[in-house]
Parts: sequence; C-alpha cells; structure tokens
Amino acid sequence: MKTPISFSNQTDGLDSGECYLIRPIQLDDRDGIIGLFNHLSPDSRYMRFAHAISKLPDAFLDDILHLDYKKEMALVAVMPNQTGIEEIVGISRYVTPPNQNTCEFSLSVSDDHTTHGIGTHLMLDLIACAKENGLEEMLGYVLSKNLKMLHLVSELGFQISNPDEDPDFKIVKLKL
Repeated sequence: MKTPISFSNQTDGLDSGECYLIRPIQLDDRDGIIGLFNHLSPDSRYMRFAHAISKLPDAFLDDILHLDYKKEMALVAVMPNQTGIEEIVGISRYVTPPNQNTCEFSLSVSDDHTTHGIGTHLMLDLIACAKENGLEEMLGYVLSKNLKMLHLVSELGFQISNPDEDPDFKIVKLKL
C-alpha cells in the first residue's frame, strides 16, 4: 500500500461539543465502514447507491480499502462512540478512470450526524486531495430527488446539469 498524502489530523468540533477527525482510510477500517453502512437508513442507502442494498459487497469494501492515494482517495470522519471506541461517521471517496484527469466522488454520512457539517468538511478535504494530486475535474451522479446532496454540491460550487438520457439523475461537476 502506498502512503497517503500528508494530512493534518486536525480535530473539529460539533455544536454538541463532540469532536471528530477526518483522515485517510486505513486497511483496518473494514468493520468501521460496515458499521457506518449499518447506521444508514434504507432511504439513505438508496440515495447513496441509487438502488436498495442491504449489505455492502466484499468486492466494494476491498476497493475502498486498497487505494493508491493519488488516482483514488477515501477519507473518513471518525469520532469516539459512547464507549470511547473510534467510530466512522462519514466517508468521502473519489476514483479516477485510467488515463483521465477527472475523478468521480461519493459521500456518505451516518443518519445521526447529517446536517452538522461533517459531509461538507469531508467534501472540502476530498476536493483538496484531488487538487493536490493534479486532477482537473470532479464529478458525481446524484439522484434528482437527493435534495440534500444537490444543495451541498451547489454550495461547494459544482455545476448541476440534467442528462438527457436519464431524468432520475443529475450530473454535478466541479473544475479543480
């Protein structure tokens, strides 16, 4: 595994007084990713994966955990749970097709921690990583009814368009 880019490991706080940290994903985060998925409501799972899903496929987990940290990146937001054990409460990720300078992003935040700025922070750090790695554009495919995500990317400066071939999705793009 290659070493992730430098990261500040700065802790940020929520209005509730709880603190979280955003860091690059690590090989031993598998159970934490599964835990995050298990804390997503069926509606949140649908908004993220664009279809009903009840379990993360092993191949998907392997892809998330084995990155080159340049053409692929995954960041997690972690905070201690009630027993003091680190829990993943959000993840942002980008992947880059071979021989391209455009990356595709995804974002998930646990239902208990949405609307607290964690998703925005994850996206800002992911955008910074993509820029640092020389990528030129970030894009995503967002369900048209996922108004929270469309609002977030709009606030981050993404351009939103309607693909002619599928009215259920919006394409969001950001020049880096």
